[in-house]
Formats: sequence, structure tokens, C-alpha cells
Amino acid sequence: MKLIKTIAISATMIFSSAAFAHSGLIESSPAKNEMLQGSPQALALTFSSPVRLVKLTLKDGAGDDIKFGFKPNMQSSKKFSLDLPQLSPSSYSVNWMIMGEDAHKMKGKFGFMVHEVMAKATEHDHASHSHD
Repeated sequence: MKLIKTIAISATMIFSSAAFAHSGLIESSPAKNEMLQGSPQALALTFSSPVRLVKLTLKDGAGDDIKFGFKPNMQSSKKFSLDLPQLSPSSYSVNWMIMGEDAHKMKGKFGFMVHEVMAKATEHDHASHSHD
């Protein structure tokens, strides 16, 4: 009975430490739930350890795929940055899947919003707020 307890405790410690060893997304740009005044230039992801980014999709609020040239790469890296096309005002969802160096796959998602760029104040607006 003591041997079974020892094996069970050892197995629990091994599997729990392996779970903590997996990489995860630690930063993104745009950030999770960020509200932007205009289209972002790029989508950047930073992971806690080198990973292979095997899948990355971007969808608008209608669920349509936004093409931005992502191709899976066999190179491991902690940071990935991809140029984005001009995004129109909408909510967007990013879905990613990575493969760690231990061949374990992880996936996640986050969203952000793009609002219309605020129009610059016109000369008329300045004239109406004059302090003469």
C-alpha cells in the first residue's frame, strides 16, 4: 500500500510540473480586449518560451476571416509579429495554436476592437470655441 501511495504522489508531481512547463501567451499587441482608435499596423504575440506558431486566424465581428499572410513556420521563437491589412471598425477575434518544444499543443484566443478614427477638429470647430 505504501508503494502505491509513493507511485501516485510521484506521478502527480511529475505531471503537475510538466503542466507548469508549457508555454503560454504572455503579451499581445493589440492587447486582449483593447479598444483601438484606428487600425493596428501589426499583430504581435509573445510567449513565455520558444514555440512554433502552427495556426493563427483573425476574424471580424461577422465571423469573416481576415487574410494577413500567416504561414506556419518550423522555427521556434518567443515573439511573432505579422503585418495587418487596414482593418475597418469592428470587433476582432484572434485564435492561435502553438507547439512547444515538447510537442505539446496549446491554443488560445483573445479579442480587440477597432473604432472609427475620431475626425480632426475643423477650423469651424476652433472658431466656435474661440476665447476672444
